[in-house]
Formats: sequence, C-alpha cells, structure tokens
Amino acid sequence: MNPLVKTGERILSVQGAYNVRDLGGYATKEGDTTNWGTFYRADGLHQLSDESRAHLTERGIASVIDLRHAKEVEEKQNVFADYAGVDYHNISLINPTSLANSQVRSLGDLYIGMLEGSQTELAQIFALLAESGDSAVLYHCTAGKDRTGVVSALLLALADVPQETIIEDYSLTADCLTPLMDELRRGRPDGIPAEMYEHFIGCDAGNMVMMLEHLTEKYANAEGYLCAIGLSEAQILALKGRLVG
Repeated sequence: MNPLVKTGERILSVQGAYNVRDLGGYATKEGDTTNWGTFYRADGLHQLSDESRAHLTERGIASVIDLRHAKEVEEKQNVFADYAGVDYHNISLINPTSLANSQVRSLGDLYIGMLEGSQTELAQIFALLAESGDSAVLYHCTAGKDRTGVVSALLLALADVPQETIIEDYSLTADCLTPLMDELRRGRPDGIPAEMYEHFIGCDAGNMVMMLEHLTEKYANAEGYLCAIGLSEAQILALKGRLVG
C-alpha cells in the first residue's frame, strides 16, 4: 500500500473540496475488506488548492474521471484537466437541467434513470476503472452525491458489500456537504421549484434503496448489470481484484 494512504481515513481533509472519500475499508459479505487507496469519490474539484492537488497525486491518483456535463466543466474547470501526470477524462452521466422537463420526481427515479439511460457512459466509466492498472482513480461530479453515488454503489455492490453499508456510504455525503449547501442552492436550474430542489440536493437513504432494489430485480446484482451494459469478463475480474484482494 502507498505509505501516504492512511488506513481508516474515510474522509480526506483537503482545501477547496468537502466530499473527498476513500472507498476502502468496507467489510464484504464474505468477511473481506475493500482496498484502501484504490478508488476515491469526490465533489467538485475546481477550487482545490495546489497543495491538496499535489497531496492527492502523492496518494497514487493517476486518473480522474469527471462525471459533470459540458456546462459545468466549462464554468468550473477541473484542476486536473491539464495537470501533468494525471489522465483526465470527462464522461457526462446526466445534465441536471434536463430534470425540469422530465418525469423524474425523486432522486431514486434519477438513479434508476441513470442505470437505464446512461449505459454507454457507465460502460466507459467502468472500463476506465477496470483498466487503471495499479494506480488509484478518483471520480467525481459537482456534489459527489448522485452521479458519483451511483458509480460508488455499483462498485461496492460488485465487491459484495452489504446493502446497508452501501446505503451508509451514500448517506455519509449529507454530513460532508453541509459547507456546500448554499452554493448548491444557488445552482438551482430554471424550471425546478425551490421546494422540489431541496429534495434533489438532499441525501435521503430511500433513494439509494430504490436504485438497489431495481438493480436486484432486473439484473440480479452489480455484476449482472455490468455484463448487460457490455463489460467483459476480464474487465469485471479486474475490477473485483482492484476492489478486494
């Protein structure tokens, strides 16, 4: 393990971001533990300090996957976009402004919509995660909650982490996002009422329950889903090896 990766350091303290977390240290159903220092989830990185950017790369992060849409990327440039030594990828999972004209009425609907409507993008994301070699990968969106939450839930489910733990990891975002709430409210898209938007920037565990139940009912498990969207057996084995082992 990279000596800079501290076992048990779930939430990383960095300057300019609030929801940077290690996906390691979670117990699986078989009694194993997800690896520390392999996959990191985060909120927006556009305000990350130079010192914190260097700290993350010292942890072995050599790939950053930005899940935001084009307007978000243009308005708030990722500090890793042109950073030497880090491969930067922008794969947009969903444009939040599209919610104003959709039938999505809850975050649970949104997450299921991503599973079904963003399969090409999710296949690209998971291929990058599978093919990351021995380097750590950080993936993020604006709040590190929804798009990032779906990717994280699929990774933990693939590692055979219990559902209640996956939900706890999702819910942890609520504590991390407290300093960001006013900024998120200022970003409310036109056409979405303020009261509805409060639900969308929240972190109700029931929304993740909805997504996981859909995953189980339609695909049996995360591996079945990843197979269905086009990942190869070799890629899935590589992901499992990176997650636990």
